[in-house]
Parts: sequence; structure tokens; C-alpha cells
Amino acid sequence: MKILVADDHQLIVDDILDELSDIVPDAKCIGTNDPSAILGLVDKHHFDVIFMDIDLDYENGIELAEQILEKYPHTNIIYITSYSQYALDSYRTHASAFLMKPVGTERLKDALSNLRYPIHEIKDEDIEKMSSGGVLLGLRIHNFREERGITAAQLAEKLDCALQTVYRWESGIRTPDIPMLMRIAKILGVSLDDLTR
Repeated sequence: MKILVADDHQLIVDDILDELSDIVPDAKCIGTNDPSAILGLVDKHHFDVIFMDIDLDYENGIELAEQILEKYPHTNIIYITSYSQYALDSYRTHASAFLMKPVGTERLKDALSNLRYPIHEIKDEDIEKMSSGGVLLGLRIHNFREERGITAAQLAEKLDCALQTVYRWESGIRTPDIPMLMRIAKILGVSLDDLTR
């Protein structure tokens, strides 16, 4: 299990990481107090569970969660906050849990025991799907784009399509048609064979 703890207060991050080391000792847990680092960490590690503060310094945790779920829809989001008024808004992302600070051991255990997408329920067909052509094509688009220093937003602008469409391609949820694939290859400076082999 891979877990991210994201809160703009480092002490809270450290406290939750310390609790998690006892609750799920085999999990790979990473923490950050930098909201601008969250999306990059998610792309790099593909976390199973993200503990997300809602009221981050200059970001809204619910909006960040929406971006994450657009690319990685089976991520378990667990909100942590000091403000109960966010509870209703948080449900639009189908969160696994909503925890009020301070977060105690029992509440962490309960949240991890009731994940929306339980880790142990990954089936052989899910693994097969993840290794299917659409996902492999999406990974190639993602990797070539990053190698060339092109952001997903820049690629979307060049292709005159929605940013969410690029995210869906890269996560394998959708596959671009042949004319669009040719345009993607041209922008990335690669051949169709490089993208589809």
C-alpha cells in the first residue's frame, strides 16, 4: 500500500506518518507540506490512499482531489480538516472518509478499514486491464510528454482539446483516435510506432 499525507502544517504530517507507521508498518508512506508538490508526487508514486488537508495554504484540497481522481479514479481520498463546513463539499469526490483534526489512532484505523476502493480487492482482471493497450499507450504519451518538458495543459492547448481528455488518455480511460494520435505524435516529435509498439 502506498500512502500520501498532504497538509500544509509539517507537524500534522509528521504526526499522521508516525501513527501510520504503527497501523500499517508495511505501507510506503510519504508526507508533504507543500501543496505545489502534491500532483507531482501522485504522478510519480500512484498512491492507493491520500490523506488530504482541505484548507491548504494556496490550494483547495477538494479541487486537488478532483484533479487526482480525473487521472487516477481508484485513489482513496481521506480528507483531514479543522473545518466541518467542508464536509458536504467533500462528498462530490466520493471520499473514503472525512476526519476532523486532531486525527487519532482509532479514527485512522477506521478510515483505512473502510476504504472506498479496498487494496485487497484488486483482482486479476484489474491487473490485466492495467496492462492492456490503452493504458500502455497512455503511459507512452505521458512519458514522451514529460521527457520533452511539455505539461498536460500545454499538450491540451496544442491539440485544442480539454485537459481532462489528456488525463483520460494518459490514464488509459480513453484512447485517442488515429487522426488525433498522429497529431500527438507530431507534437511530441515521435513516430506512431513509438507510441503504439
